[in-house]
Amino acid sequence: MADKPNAGMDEFWNGEGGRNWVSREDRLEASLKIFGQQAINAAGIAENNRILDIGFGCGDTSIDLARLVGAGGHVHGVDISTTMVDTALQKAKKGAVENISFECADAQTSVLAHGEYDIVFSRFGVMFFDDPVTAFKNIYAGLKPTGRIAFMCWAGRQENSWVRLPLQVVAKHLDLPPPPAPDAPGPFSLSDENRVTGILTEAGFSDISVEMFRTPFVLGGDLAEAVSFLMELSPSGGAIKQAEADEELREAIAVDMADMLKSHSSERGVSMDAAALIVTANKA
Repeated sequence: MADKPNAGMDEFWNGEGGRNWVSREDRLEASLKIFGQQAINAAGIAENNRILDIGFGCGDTSIDLARLVGAGGHVHGVDISTTMVDTALQKAKKGAVENISFECADAQTSVLAHGEYDIVFSRFGVMFFDDPVTAFKNIYAGLKPTGRIAFMCWAGRQENSWVRLPLQVVAKHLDLPPPPAPDAPGPFSLSDENRVTGILTEAGFSDISVEMFRTPFVLGGDLAEAVSFLMELSPSGGAIKQAEADEELREAIAVDMADMLKSHSSERGVSMDAAALIVTANKA
């Protein structure tokens, strides 16, 4: 298993990570919708387009895309999480969305239909490849000669207070693990503009554009929901899990986390500053 490409991410998203995400899908989709919409706007979706959606999560963005391209278009989603694929299939069936399909597959290693897609799209789904150049070459091959890629990825940790400040809280209670290497698969692996541009150029893309997008990120509807998110799904939650903190320590961290979040509460919920990159490029 260790030699399998993207084995770590496969294990995470088909295990606790995927289950935690699906259990919070309503809140997460509401909070992330603004990011997906910005990426959709940048993609230049047109009626009758055929679109590949990579790392589609629970399928909400894929369904939005399917409605935009109309009955003459089609959206095919690939994700490595069987849990998320099942959830997305149920949503599409419930919404009677017929011009859509979902597949449990890895965009780095799976054979994509060559020259099939007008647009490859992703909202926070392309930062987890072991070998991003190989992955984007595979994605490049799936595009039509006039095709285009558009995706959203997180900017650096320091640009995201929802990452930086909770980690400072955790650091008061335990020694933080060293941050992953800049090129290690994970949420921030494409946070450097030069690295993103270099990967896409090597993969064959041209006319590459990288733009910063800043917006408040709603962590929860109230303090309890926001603390739960930061303790389980965010980088601060990963640090707590890696340290194997006992229940008493977790409770102490949660108390301090809630105290830190009080100044970030409003009628719309608990939100903190977030920054992401909108990346677009053309098939050369």
